[in-house]
Amino acid sequence: MPEPTVFLDRKFPIVSIIRPTESNDPAQDAVKALTADGLFTGQSADFFAGATALAQAADAAGHKH
Repeated sequence: MPEPTVFLDRKFPIVSIIRPTESNDPAQDAVKALTADGLFTGQSADFFAGATALAQAADAAGHKH
């Protein structure tokens, strides 16, 4: 359900945020889940390579606490 993004900035509109809560690699898991749901149907191999690379970089950055 869409909710205000008060944790980011109250000026942002109501949105739905996809954020896995129990994962070692949440960005990669989100890409996998959205792909399995068919959201990216018809996208090129380059798209998937780029999305995967971005997700891996995001997860690596998140592990550097």
